[in-house]
Amino acid sequence: MFTKAIPVWSKGRETEPNLTLQFKATAPAADKAVVRIATSGIYHLTVGGRFVAYGPARAGKGSFRMDEIDIAALLDRPETTVVIEVCGYNAYSFEVQKQPSFLQAEVVCDGQVVAATGNGFTARVHPFRYRKTPRYSFQRPFTEGYHIDHPDTFLTDDAVGEEPLAPTEPKTILPRRVAYPLYEIQPATPLFSGTVSPCEPAEYRSDRAWENVSDERLTGFPIDELDIFPPAECQRLRYTPDDLMRGGKLEENSYTVYRLAHITTGMIRWRVTCERPITLYVQFDEIMSDGAVDFLRMDCANAIRYDLCAGTHELQTFAIYTLGYLQMVSLGGGCIIEQPEVIEHKHPPVPYTVPTDSEALKKIADAAVETFRQNAVDIFMDCPSRERAGWLCDSFFTARVEKLLTGENLIETNFLENFLHEERYAALPNGMFPMCYPADHMDEVFIPQWAMWLVVELNDYRLRGGDRELIRRFQPRVRKLLGYLSSFENEDGLLEKLDGWNFVEWSMANHLTKDVNYPTNMLYAATLKATADLYDDDALREKAEAVLQTVRNQSFDGQFFVDNAVRTDGVLTLSGMRTEVCQYYAFFFGAATPETHPELLRILVEEFGPNRTEEGKWPDIYPANAFIGNYLRLDMLLGLGYRETVKKNIEGYFGYMANTTGTLWENISTVASCNHGFASYVLCWLDQLK
Repeated sequence: MFTKAIPVWSKGRETEPNLTLQFKATAPAADKAVVRIATSGIYHLTVGGRFVAYGPARAGKGSFRMDEIDIAALLDRPETTVVIEVCGYNAYSFEVQKQPSFLQAEVVCDGQVVAATGNGFTARVHPFRYRKTPRYSFQRPFTEGYHIDHPDTFLTDDAVGEEPLAPTEPKTILPRRVAYPLYEIQPATPLFSGTVSPCEPAEYRSDRAWENVSDERLTGFPIDELDIFPPAECQRLRYTPDDLMRGGKLEENSYTVYRLAHITTGMIRWRVTCERPITLYVQFDEIMSDGAVDFLRMDCANAIRYDLCAGTHELQTFAIYTLGYLQMVSLGGGCIIEQPEVIEHKHPPVPYTVPTDSEALKKIADAAVETFRQNAVDIFMDCPSRERAGWLCDSFFTARVEKLLTGENLIETNFLENFLHEERYAALPNGMFPMCYPADHMDEVFIPQWAMWLVVELNDYRLRGGDRELIRRFQPRVRKLLGYLSSFENEDGLLEKLDGWNFVEWSMANHLTKDVNYPTNMLYAATLKATADLYDDDALREKAEAVLQTVRNQSFDGQFFVDNAVRTDGVLTLSGMRTEVCQYYAFFFGAATPETHPELLRILVEEFGPNRTEEGKWPDIYPANAFIGNYLRLDMLLGLGYRETVKKNIEGYFGYMANTTGTLWENISTVASCNHGFASYVLCWLDQLK
C-alpha cells in the first residue's frame, strides 16, 4: 500500500508520552497528487499552510489503517509545503491505544513518490506545544496547550527539520475502507460577555484522570510535574456576566461566550490579535449549566491554554472536541477574536428524507442524523466528547442506522474487524472481549454483557449482508467466549455471579445484578441463539430455548418479571425488585410474548411511557432510562404494531432533546453526554412508520 515510505520516529523517543512531531516535505505542481499516511497517533495534514485532513481511521492493536488524501488542487505553485503533524500519545486510553509512535507517509505526484518517510521528510519537535499537560479525561489522553512566543513560518517556508529520525519496526497496514469527512464549517456567534477576577474556590473539583495516573494503569504526568494545569487554573477565576456585549473585542480580564447552532464536533479555529502578550483560555461544553459554561462537566478538561506573544495568530485546536457553547477568556491584556468556528469532523452528509409530515418528528429526525454523523466516522463511537470510544451494545443500534442511511456496512465492518487484531486482550480474562475497542483496559474492567451484545450484533450483521469471511473468522473467538460464560452456569443452566462490571442499563437495574440477573440471562439466551444461527449449531439453539424457559419459570412473579434472585444458604430466592427495563428485555429477547404474557403487555403499552413517573403510575417499578430501556420499549411496541403509541413516545422521549441541543442524549437528562451515537436509532423507527 506504500511504495517507498517506511515507518519512522524521533530516534529513541518512540515511547515518550504526548510527544508531537512536525514532518515536512515539498511537492511540485501535478495533475494527480495524493498523500498516504499511517500512524499510531493522531495526525493533521496541512498543504501550503491550509488544513486538509485529520486522522487516521483506527484499527485494532498492531495494525494501522492508511489514509490516501487527494491534494492535487492545493499544489498551485512550483513547490508547495506539505506538513504532517503527529501527536504520539503513548498513553492508555479508550480513544487511541498505547503503542510506540511512528509515522509512515509518502507524497505521490503524477505516479511518482516525491517524498517519503525515510527519504524526503524532515522533522522537528513541535516548538510551541506544552508537553506535560493533564489528561483530557479518564477515557482520553492528554489535553493540549501552547506557548507561542515568536512568529512561526514552518508551515510555509523552507525551515530545516532538526530532529533525528530513525526507522521503527515494520507495520501491518490496512485500508481505511470508510469515507472521509468533508470538514464542513460551523460558525460560532456571540451570546454574552463578562469579566473575570481572581478567586479561591471553596472546593477544587478534581478527577481520577489527574489524581491517579500511573505507568501501569493510567498513563499521565503527576500534577507536580505538569507544565500547565488549566482545569485548576480556570477554577481560580470568577466569571461575572455583565450587560456589555464585547463580541470578539475582549478587554483585559474579560470573556465572551459564543453559541453554535447545535452541538457539534470538530476542531475549534479562530484568529486572535493582541498588542501585548496574553494568556487566552478556550473553554467549552455541550450545554449551559446554570447560565455558565462548565468546562469540567462530565469530568472532562474542556479548557485549553494559549500563552501568546503580541501579534496576529491563526489558531486551530489539534484534538477533536464537542461543544454547543464556546468561551474565550483573555488575561493579561486585551485581544480581538475573529471568525470563531468549528471545523466539523463527522460522517459526510447522507441523502436522507424524513418520512413524516410532523414538524416535531422531523426535528427529532434531524437531531438523530446529526448525532449519527458525529459518532460514525471511522468506527461507531458512544460519544464524540468524553470518550470517542467504540463501545459494544451502542454499536448494535448505530450499525442499523448506518445500513439505513448509507445502504452499506463499511463502518461496522471496520468496527467488528478491529476486535480480531488481538488474539488475547491484556488484563482481561481469556475468552472475554473488551467492552469498547480499540482501547486499553489495564484497570481490568470489562462488561460481560457487552461481549454478548457483540455476538448478537454479529448475527444482525449477517442478516444485513455483512462480510461472511469476517463472520467465519469470529467463530473460534465466539466459541471461546461461550466457554468462558459457561463456567458461570449454575445447576439451572443460568449465569450466576458473573465477574466484571455487570451492566443492564443506566438505572436501578444496574444495582440488581447480584447472583442471578434475569435480563442478563435473557441476553445470554439471545447470544446462544445468535451463535447457533451464525454457525449452524442446533444444540446451542436448544440450549437457548432452555435458558429462556428457565427464566420464564423463575423470574415472572405473576405480574412482572423480577430482576434477580439472590442465593441465601444455598437457595436461590427472588429479590422481589422489579424494573421497567427488565420487562423490555423480556419482550425484546423472547422471554415474553403477547401470547404468553398478554396482561403484562397491556400494562406496558397503556400505563407506561414518557410520563409514567410524573403521573405516579406503578411507583414500585423502577423507571427505565434512555440507554437502553426506552429503546427496547419502542422496538417492542413497533414490532407489535403499536404505531400511534410509538409516535407519541418518540415525541415524549426525544422532543426536548432535539429542541435543546439539536442532538440526542445518553440519558433522559443532561447529566452525561448530550450526543450519543446509539440514540440515532430513532431513525430506524421513523423509517418503519412511513
